[in-house]
Amino acid sequence: MTHGNGLETSQADAARQYRKYQLAFEQSRDAIMFFEGESFQDCNPATLTMFRVPDMATFVSMHPGDLSPSHQPDGRPSREAAAGFIDEALNQGQVFFEWRHRTWDGVDFPTEILLSRIVMKDGVMVQGRVRDISDRKETETLRTDKQELAEAQRLAHLGSWVSDFRANEIRWSDEVYRIFGLNRGEWGATLESFIAAVHPDDRTKVQAALEASFNGEPYEVDHRVVRPDGEERTVLERGYVEFDANGKPLRMFGTVHDITEQRQLEDSLRRFAAVLDSTPDIVAMHDSDGAMLYLNATGARLVGLPERSSRDRWQPETGWDRSDLPPETESLEGTLRWIHPPWAAEKILNEGLPTAWQEGSWQGETVMLDREGKEVPVSQVIIVNRDDVGDIRQTSFFLHDISRRRDLEDSLRREKELSASILNSLPGIFYLFDEQGRLVQWNDQMEAVTGRSPKELDGLDACALVPEEEKTRVARAIARTFSEGSVVIESKLNTVEGDTSYLFNGLRVKLNGENSLLGIGLDIAKQKQLEALLEQEATTDTLTGLYNRQRFDAEMERAVARHARYGTETALVMIDLDHFKRVNDTYGHDVGDQVLVELTKRLAREMRESDFLARWGGEEFVALLPETSPSNAAREAERLRRCIEVEPFPEVGTLTISLGITNFQRGDTSNTLLKRVDAVLYEAKQTGRNRVVVNGEDPGA
Repeated sequence: MTHGNGLETSQADAARQYRKYQLAFEQSRDAIMFFEGESFQDCNPATLTMFRVPDMATFVSMHPGDLSPSHQPDGRPSREAAAGFIDEALNQGQVFFEWRHRTWDGVDFPTEILLSRIVMKDGVMVQGRVRDISDRKETETLRTDKQELAEAQRLAHLGSWVSDFRANEIRWSDEVYRIFGLNRGEWGATLESFIAAVHPDDRTKVQAALEASFNGEPYEVDHRVVRPDGEERTVLERGYVEFDANGKPLRMFGTVHDITEQRQLEDSLRRFAAVLDSTPDIVAMHDSDGAMLYLNATGARLVGLPERSSRDRWQPETGWDRSDLPPETESLEGTLRWIHPPWAAEKILNEGLPTAWQEGSWQGETVMLDREGKEVPVSQVIIVNRDDVGDIRQTSFFLHDISRRRDLEDSLRREKELSASILNSLPGIFYLFDEQGRLVQWNDQMEAVTGRSPKELDGLDACALVPEEEKTRVARAIARTFSEGSVVIESKLNTVEGDTSYLFNGLRVKLNGENSLLGIGLDIAKQKQLEALLEQEATTDTLTGLYNRQRFDAEMERAVARHARYGTETALVMIDLDHFKRVNDTYGHDVGDQVLVELTKRLAREMRESDFLARWGGEEFVALLPETSPSNAAREAERLRRCIEVEPFPEVGTLTISLGITNFQRGDTSNTLLKRVDAVLYEAKQTGRNRVVVNGEDPGA
């Protein structure tokens, strides 16, 4: 009896347990299915619902592959991948993975699958538990989209905002905070707080744009914002207002685009275009397709096009405005045939452009046509700019009018021909050399000048007639004469009076069927002396013997260049003789000139050999003190001041000088230095004269 009761109890427990499993199976929100091999055996109601299968009979008639697209998102064939997971579940007992399923009516959705091996009395089956994770994936996608949007806004310097007028609250994206230089919580998130961040000079413009948007117009305004640290940024705002049924503003949506760098680039481009417009050369730029984008003012004038400012021709939204360019400029070939005569266009098309495309640039001389069709000789440069992958980005043309140079060349050519004719008629040394450079014939003047006898001259090597340091250069000139036909060279000649400057004119001639070099040499020693004298007169002040202003300007430019390259400490001193007008008015200009000469002697006597002293004009002098610090310059200037003050000038008595000093600074030019030292000298004179002021400070004060 006891045994019978126990059996009945076990069977009842088993029935209850089975009922629990059946309820869990039937009521589970997850799809549960059983399959053996490639056939479905059973499933719960959730399976039919999830996969939209009309009934159990339809389900068990399906192949498991019918519930998946042909390929998974990673590209694997679904049936092949599913077979692999089933084998893994049979071998290891369980496998868990994500999958892309497809409903009976063809809608794809993401799932999680747990495959489990089930051992039955009559064999082994696989249980699949499938969970629809569409909501989770959508949440993950939204989160990813939000992160990607924030990153995109950061990269584009473009933020978004919403203004809620009912709550008087503005919500900014992270990028807007970055653009305004603020952290969340650092501002009031209200319209008033926003206006406070706008540059004071732009607030009226922003308010006007806002008021226009409240009347239904699109909101678009560019303005500056001032960050808490004082930095200014330029932004472009766009937006629109949402109204209620009564036309009352509810909310406003918009974007903020940080265009600071863009505006700076635009300004730089306009400045660059303005520079190109001001150059006397012709500049044209063509895009990657060959269409002309830009022709500067010089080019427009030459070909008869209307001139326009760079601001009118380039706009940030649309780029270069080609509306005033003729249709010929829509291609490189059309442009070249428009502004060049046929032969020049062919030269550029067949030689210039191919070379520039291959090597990056080409340079040559051609001609172009002006508005009247006249040919203008030009020196032309073509530059091709390519992008990172090697495609042509822009082709630029630079043309320099060489009409004047050609006229000068023609004039110089005529002068040389005339000079040659005159020189050949003047007494000079005549020589004839064979192809080995041996002297075979000469005139009497050669013997007189060199002091050599006919025996000594016969067969003498040409290089024996010149000093050692000239031999190589003369030998090359002789070789060039035989190869090119003629040459002119200046060289020293060994004469009885010593080494004398000569101008040698060589010409290749054919004598008795053999090449020879025929030439005339003229003594140009006096000419050289005259040139040196003219050079001295051009750079020397006739009264004082000092360098003049022209020579000082050249030395100043060299000093600025040395300082820019090597950072050499250099001081600039400007000296003014105090009350010199009183000397001229009292004693006359002759005495005044004597004073200036005496002043020059004293200054030169006190200065170092490396210092450069020049007369600036009137009673003003300037000096460059190389390798001199400000303190050393002040001491040297003070010594100059004392040497003038302590010793009276003849007929005049005691005179004084005022000195201004400035030292070279990084980025200085001649103009900035001279302006600065002039201001310093002015200060010295205004504060009592007879003193030295260094960069605005009186060392003696």
